[in-house]
Amino acid sequence: MGKAGRFACILTPMLLTLASLCCVVIVMIGGTNKSSSPISGLYFLKIDTRFIDTPENMDLIPGTDWDDQLLKSGFNTTASDLGLADFYTSSLWNYCSGKVDGDKWKVTDCGKPSANYAFDPIRILDVETEGKDVDFPDSVKKVSKAVNAASKVMAAMYVLGAVATVVTFAVGWFGLLSRWGSCVTTIFADIAFFFLLTASIISTALYVSIREAFNKALKDFSVNAEINRQMFTITWLSVAFSFGACLFWMFSTCCCSGRRSRVMGTDHKGKAKSASPVGGARGAYERIATPYQGGSGSGMKDMSEVGKKQAAGFEPYRHT
Repeated sequence: MGKAGRFACILTPMLLTLASLCCVVIVMIGGTNKSSSPISGLYFLKIDTRFIDTPENMDLIPGTDWDDQLLKSGFNTTASDLGLADFYTSSLWNYCSGKVDGDKWKVTDCGKPSANYAFDPIRILDVETEGKDVDFPDSVKKVSKAVNAASKVMAAMYVLGAVATVVTFAVGWFGLLSRWGSCVTTIFADIAFFFLLTASIISTALYVSIREAFNKALKDFSVNAEINRQMFTITWLSVAFSFGACLFWMFSTCCCSGRRSRVMGTDHKGKAKSASPVGGARGAYERIATPYQGGSGSGMKDMSEVGKKQAAGFEPYRHT
């Protein structure tokens, strides 16, 4: 296999690595720009606070003390009554809030992206209610504490996975030169796959846990939490592409050497191989055309005589 074949062999893992990198970048830029609908629409979790239920149902939640004056007023409480947005979304670096107009969900505000960001719904809603006292159930508080630590680990895994994927794509070009280049690239590809897999597992477990905790603890509160399937599809696609890249990089270390096979009478330089070694070479033998015809050198015996009855006293070898 020549250089063209080697390039074709390397092209597949390079494309898979690039696809994985694109998916990671999409996850990392999600929710960072409120003016862009595609970007602001990329989030892990959304909390819908539009239909905060009636005071009678609010009283069913242990420990809740959400503005006693509103409870006594006897009318249905809405998000706007409490100074809340209609919904909140959580991405990798920040959270966003917005209003719902008919069937359109429009993001109106996004927090500043931060490496230390952790989705803390208790703190967010406390700030948004403009000083009104909100006491969440203990189950929600416990989840919020775990979210803080898990969110930081998750963000670190995504960053390390993105960096390792970039390094894999850069080093991968050296794989065109030799299988040693593919071997080194495979190491970085494995590292990238590990980080992305860990990040995707943490993000999935984290936000599914938050959704379950909110929907269980606040089901009478009519605050609904749901995960964004599109975002999780993208993050797991990055893992799938990274895994495929690992396999093909590993394959390129043992195959696709970049040299032409020495078959059909040609060597790796494309030159025809001689039918016999160079004349006079030590220990060389000439090719025998048939089982009955010997070589063409002087003193060679015709092999057709082999097996014939020999005269008495014939010595096949002469000793001197």
